[in-house]
Amino acid sequence: MRDSFAVALERDVDEVDRPWGRGGSAVAIDRPAVAEAAPLLLRVAERLRAPEPMPREAMRQVRWLLGDGAGPLYARSAHRSEYPPGTLARIAALILAACDEPAPRGAGELIRS
Repeated sequence: MRDSFAVALERDVDEVDRPWGRGGSAVAIDRPAVAEAAPLLLRVAERLRAPEPMPREAMRQVRWLLGDGAGPLYARSAHRSEYPPGTLARIAALILAACDEPAPRGAGELIRS
């Protein structure tokens, strides 16, 4: 299960740079949110593949993140997110924190130029 979750997160990060596809019943990812959270999502995938046990709370959050088609990983509209900017990154940081892995400084904060 952990490996399939890791593969799903990596696939979602890879999808950010692919052309938009049509058809199928899969819910589209929220590309801007995934692009922003990509480094943290990839760290979560690495942690899922690590030999150490995965805390129950972290697994619960990963399962929710990947399984809830109305959650912050997915987009209901191609033009706007249902969640405030940074939500997905904050959730990925919470998953890492549940694994006792500190998120990088500023993780989940929206960077404005």
